[in-house]
Amino acid sequence: MSVRTPLILATLSLALGACGEESEAPLVAEEILRLETDQVVLGLEHYMTTDGVRRAHLLADTAFFLQDENSVDLRSVQLTFYETSGSVTSILTAETGTYDWETGDMVARGNVVVLDPEEGRRIETSVMHYARERDRIWSDQATTMHEPDGTVVEGTAFESDASLDQVDLTSGRLRRPPAEGSSGER
Repeated sequence: MSVRTPLILATLSLALGACGEESEAPLVAEEILRLETDQVVLGLEHYMTTDGVRRAHLLADTAFFLQDENSVDLRSVQLTFYETSGSVTSILTAETGTYDWETGDMVARGNVVVLDPEEGRRIETSVMHYARERDRIWSDQATTMHEPDGTVVEGTAFESDASLDQVDLTSGRLRRPPAEGSSGER
């Protein structure tokens, strides 16, 4: 028996002995064990395509799946929309969301913001719907749209295409920024 054999046997017995010890630390956080969900995914990334062309990219910090459901509940959501050419048209962020795997539709909730990074237009609301087949986003909640020139339009609802090219606000109230050189009072 070589000198190395007892050292290897001692190391192996310590390793096997450690395997038999029960760890007091849970393998899964207690909060996750209490959830009524079948599967939890940390760091979800999903591409949505139409006829093989990438149309949207969904990121979520956490996704909760139920086995018999077509939808998944999401936390810390970012949905990036693309033109058929591949350029980004708008980016939606929200605290939570529900994504339907079968239709590709989504409902975003909580501090929902859609930003057109090229034009600088920003739309804010509390709940926003996305219909993939129609390439439409809309909300039936109070909505605020910020234009790049400082103009703010507030409405009771809105509808648009995902690229924010055709935005329609319901009952819109317009606030223009003060003209340069004015005191801003009206």
